[in-house]
Amino acid sequence: MKVSKKIASYVKKAGLCLMGTALSVNAFAEDKLAGALSGDVQDMLGSNGTLWKLFILVDIILAAAAAIKAKNPLVFLAVFFVVFIPGLLIKAFVF
Repeated sequence: MKVSKKIASYVKKAGLCLMGTALSVNAFAEDKLAGALSGDVQDMLGSNGTLWKLFILVDIILAAAAAIKAKNPLVFLAVFFVVFIPGLLIKAFVF
């Protein structure tokens, strides 16, 4: 009785070790999709990407709206530079 329990325990441990070894191969799998999307991500977030064009366009629209609401043309320049300069710094130093 005790021998069969020991054998069952060893078989269970051996099975767990075998499953762990077989499944550990998946932990080192290569991500094929990451390489495929790197060009798209660079086109969107890179130095001349779509994100920066959209960022500057929204910045100009918000600055114009603030200038119209305040009825002061200097507000346009202030809002434009307050938003544009950090964006320019991020673009220069991150990308």
